[in-house]
Amino acid sequence: MALTLKNDVIFKAVFGREAEECKAALVGMLNLILNRKDDPIKSVVYKNPFNVREMDAQKEGILDIKAETDRGELLDIEMQFAEDGEIIERNLYYHCGMVTRGLAAGEKYGTLKKTISISILNYALLRMGGEFHTCHILREKQTGETLTNLMQFHYIELPKVNQDKLPVAALTEVERFLEYLKYAGEPGWEDYVEELRRQGGREIQMTDAIMREVTQEEILREKAIARDKFLHWQASCQRENKKLKGELEEANGKLEETGARLQEMSTQLRHMIQSLAAQGMDMVEIAEITDMEERQVKAYL
Repeated sequence: MALTLKNDVIFKAVFGREAEECKAALVGMLNLILNRKDDPIKSVVYKNPFNVREMDAQKEGILDIKAETDRGELLDIEMQFAEDGEIIERNLYYHCGMVTRGLAAGEKYGTLKKTISISILNYALLRMGGEFHTCHILREKQTGETLTNLMQFHYIELPKVNQDKLPVAALTEVERFLEYLKYAGEPGWEDYVEELRRQGGREIQMTDAIMREVTQEEILREKAIARDKFLHWQASCQRENKKLKGELEEANGKLEETGARLQEMSTQLRHMIQSLAAQGMDMVEIAEITDMEERQVKAYL
């Protein structure tokens, strides 16, 4: 079975292990994604370093990478393979925990550390616009004035990278790296990935070297394959739930339309009876007419 960087076990094994090459690869990725050319991250300390022997307890959990930069910024990075309808709410919940854990007992609020969540998604989350990378901070609604940049939520939507199918040479440095994340290890994309390796930067070279080693480790491969099966099952459930939700919404819409039409027909029938009675028709004649109208309503149903 092919293993890719979209498998969060592989992703965390590459970028989240307590090894200097993994830290260097993570720093390189962060500086690219966050565009930190002027104030680059130089080093990171893992808060939850990867341990393959602890994987069983996390089979269905979130395999994120928690780290702190040399500048004291707290990071939470995750690769999300299957669509998650509650990811924004979940990000907010975990991000708030990261904020509070960054303030020691007795410390002043003014010493709060900057917290950054980065979600790399294997699906399109935000329907508006076509940007593959969006950054969300606290701003004033009317003027757009920034309240604080101490909290940042970054969403990287891989399907939106290189939507125009440009050649590798025409891509930006970060686009080439994200295309590598998207296709490395994918069957049928070997030539494209090789082109990305040749024209990509140091970040791709570092990541690729670690990934080659990681995917050869037998225990890790077993864990990653089991996780891959779970992720694909989860994605299949999400697609089926989305389909059923759409069908239910369509059925409810038709039901509401039918109810509105019946209400309208009932109102018309009542007005007709009142009109006929006002014209002096006897109840037998009215009953015959209303009986015909009722048959039409039943035919409509």
